[in-house]
Amino acid sequence: MTAVISVRNLSKTYHVGEHSVHALRSISLDVDPGEFVAVIGPSGSGKSTLMHILGCLDQPTSGQYFLDGRDVSRLSDDEVSLVRNKQIGFVFQGFNLLTRTSALENVELPLLYGTENVTSAERKKRAMAALEAVGLESRWDHHTNQLSGGQQQRVAIARALLNNPSILLADEPTGNLDSKTSIEVMEIFQSLQQERGITVVLITHEMDVAQYGSRIVTFKDGNIVSDIDNESRRHATGELESFPALAEGVA
Repeated sequence: MTAVISVRNLSKTYHVGEHSVHALRSISLDVDPGEFVAVIGPSGSGKSTLMHILGCLDQPTSGQYFLDGRDVSRLSDDEVSLVRNKQIGFVFQGFNLLTRTSALENVELPLLYGTENVTSAERKKRAMAALEAVGLESRWDHHTNQLSGGQQQRVAIARALLNNPSILLADEPTGNLDSKTSIEVMEIFQSLQQERGITVVLITHEMDVAQYGSRIVTFKDGNIVSDIDNESRRHATGELESFPALAEGVA
């Protein structure tokens, strides 16, 4: 199987005044299609720097990043923009939603700023399908300030799914959520991986969250210190005594 994500001897150095900060130190990593990789480590370990490079939001200082076999450094600006818009979905700790617009309108945003010429009716249809995928179709007309934190994160996930990406990058997606809501969000990620075959790379500093991945990669001081298959993987389904929230769209 050909890796969908492959980095080789990847380094990233930031210069702060006279000081150099080595965020990544010549790391190499492969991620196969359909994997759920949890990347864990303390603050400053390099995991978020890796996420930004994988999402084509930043460039390495040295080394190579291959996405579906293509050297990202050789892609044009337009090609990189197309990758970000079509192939990769992003979910962040901060939900990054517009507060005075509805859940539906927030989910539609990638189509408004994308290159596709999509009608208003088609945008709504696709956005509603994405909201349904995260169990939030009944809240489509609610403004984000009328939604709980868990519901807002579901809107953010729906927005990330709008263009049917093959890769989902999630940076501390449960960082602002309580434990019960975090489990509900992790069930969504597991379902997307298992039922849709989406490759999930999730950044976290919490081992309880990392245990939902099928593989756990641990970072420290810009290095990968362990990379293991998670044989004791946690499964979100059934962890709650009852789980009506996802079905009914209520967190």
